[in-house]
Order: sequence, then C-alpha cells, then structure tokens
Amino acid sequence: DLLRADADIDLSAPTRVAPRLRGDRAAVEAAADLLAKAKRPVIMAGDAVAQSRAHAELVELAELLGAPVYTEFVPNTASFPASHPLFRGSMVRLAPDVRKVLEQYDVLFSVGADLFTLSLPSDVDPMPATIKLIHLDVDPWELGKNYPPAVAILGDPKGTLPEIVAAVRERMTSGARAAGRERLDAATKAIAGERAALVEKARALAQASPVQPLALLHAIGQMLPKDAVVIEEALSSAPGIRQLIRSDDPQSYFGLRGGGIGWGLPAAIGVKLALPDRPVLGLIGDGSAMYTCQALWTAAHYRIGAVFVILNNSSYRILKQRLHGMRGLAEQTDSYVGMELLDPQIDFVSLARSLGVAAERAKTVHETTDLIAHAFNADEPMLIDVELDRAFKPM
Repeated sequence: DLLRADADIDLSAPTRVAPRLRGDRAAVEAAADLLAKAKRPVIMAGDAVAQSRAHAELVELAELLGAPVYTEFVPNTASFPASHPLFRGSMVRLAPDVRKVLEQYDVLFSVGADLFTLSLPSDVDPMPATIKLIHLDVDPWELGKNYPPAVAILGDPKGTLPEIVAAVRERMTSGARAAGRERLDAATKAIAGERAALVEKARALAQASPVQPLALLHAIGQMLPKDAVVIEEALSSAPGIRQLIRSDDPQSYFGLRGGGIGWGLPAAIGVKLALPDRPVLGLIGDGSAMYTCQALWTAAHYRIGAVFVILNNSSYRILKQRLHGMRGLAEQTDSYVGMELLDPQIDFVSLARSLGVAAERAKTVHETTDLIAHAFNADEPMLIDVELDRAFKPM
C-alpha cells in the first residue's frame, strides 16, 4: 500500500513573497498632480489599508489634503482609525445616496476600496461624470473593473502611499497648502457635529424598550476595553457602528465581506484563537446566527473565550429590507415569506446552553453591557441574547 508506506523526502524551504509592491513612479506622479490641485478631494479606504498596516500613511495624506475618509460599503477591517476627526464612517450602499455624497467632491482617491458593490439595482450611476478617480490597489483585477480611473496604480498601500504623500507635498503651492488646512478645519468641524448628533440620538434612545440598536451600539462603544476586537455581522442593526464603537488599529474590527450571512459566530472564534490576549466580542444578527449555531459547541468544547451578542429582532430583517427595496409584491402586501423567525420564536439562551455555552437574555441596554463586562472577566465563551425593537425600517 503506497499510501501507507514510509519514505525519506527533502522538504524545500518555504517561499516568502515580499508584499510591499510599490506603485509605478509615473502613475504616482500623475496621482500627485491631481491630488495637489484638487479643490474638494475625498478618500475611500478599503481592506488593503488595514491588511498592509498603512493607517499612519493614509492619515498623513488625508490630513495634508484636508480630505474626509469613508470606508468601503461593507468594510471587512478597520481600514481607517474610527476616532480620527476626518473619519466619516462607511459609504452608503444605495446608488442615489452614493451619488449625492460624491457630487460634493472633484477627486476621489480609492485606496484598495470596492467600487461599488451596491445593495439594490438602480437607474442612477453612483459615480458622477465630473469626478476624477484615482485608484490604488494591490489587486490588478480591481483596477478599472467598474469605472475607468484617471490614474490607476498597482501597488501596496504601505509601500506606495509615502511616495504619493511626498510627491503631493512637492507639488502643493502655498495657496494649495492653505486650502488644505481650511478643508481640514471645515471637515473636522462638520464630522464632529455629525458624531455629536449621532451620540445624542443614541442617548435619547437608551431607555427605550425594546432595545434600540443605535443605543446599544453606543453603550457598548463606551464600555469596551481599548484592546477589544469587534466581530460585526449586525447587518440591519449596524448603521453607526464604525462611528460609535472604537476601532482604531487594523485588528480591532472584522466585518462581513460580501453578502453571504452566517459568518459571525465562527469568525469570532477564529479571531479569539488568533488574538487570545484580546477581548473578542461578536455582534451577530439572530438570522445570521442560525446558519452556524453549531460553532457554539466548538467554543464550549475548546474553551474559546469569545463573547457573542445576538442582536435579536426575530426576523431576517436585512432580507426584508432588500425585498422591500425591490418595490414588488412584498412591498405592496407587506408580506415577507420565510423572513420572520416567529412561531416558534428561537430561544437562543436554551440553544447556547444545550451546546455548552453559558447564556443569558438581556432586555435593556444596561443589562447587556453588564453581561458583556462579566463575560470578559470570566474569559469563557458566553452568549447574550438581546431583544431588539422589531420595527421594520425600509432602505
């Protein structure tokens, strides 16, 4: 039996590929020309920024230009520090809304970002004809895939952004530098105002019953340790999460990539294994949790101390929103077949306990944060089932 036989073989050394691909010099200079002359620049940061550990380099460019920074539609990582005064959150996912945002700017610099995976089809082109696109990506497949850029740069953000920053500095006149400082001041004030309004709204909902997602996200953001890692599959409960929950280092936040759901529970376990010394919190919708609830047994069996918060609205609300947005029979009849998780309602506490994971139910924001703090101190797997407001909010 050859497959069971012993043999002496020489294992060659592993190949290590250096990832720091620097962009073509001519393309870097062309991008710098556009950025130095831009009157209203904006930046979209994608996963490549966090993957290459290029936060500091992108922050330097954003501050030099006075450019607000959005993350891509469905950010998989913390591609820009959430506490930075130029961070404006995730880009919206509906074409008309994207168009309204981008019409305010004359140059869009996409740094490894997705251009554009949208939630719903639309007759509106999200990219204004007047905006100039600069596209930097480590993946050649992404460059020019959906929109022809004025400048396309194949390169790693960590290796390429410093060259772009230096080239922009060389080209900026004293007037351009002054304009950049004015934009920086104006954007900082505008974004601070937006954040203050969001926090005020969240605080006003703090005592609401059932729990409002925005209030819960704000409270969690206030109590999380600085080194906490958030695994986010909150879906319809996610708006505001990047502004309200601290995620400043590249490994502080991991989100759903693409449209498939069910990733959150096993992802939280994987991240806790990879980062065992950091508190790991999974924020996961109830519908998503049903796809991979067996992951709870794995957490119990191997004593993996991730904490799972089930954002329970007793429905596949994200699917209801999408279907409603199609403006078809579901919208006309208010009927969403197979999207209600009622009759019977799922008992996640009993489910988790049956799989060996400690579990409790929370009916208020305060109960939830107390349970999270307790779970972090215990460093054991725990599930917290939070009863959320079921109100349906169309997109």
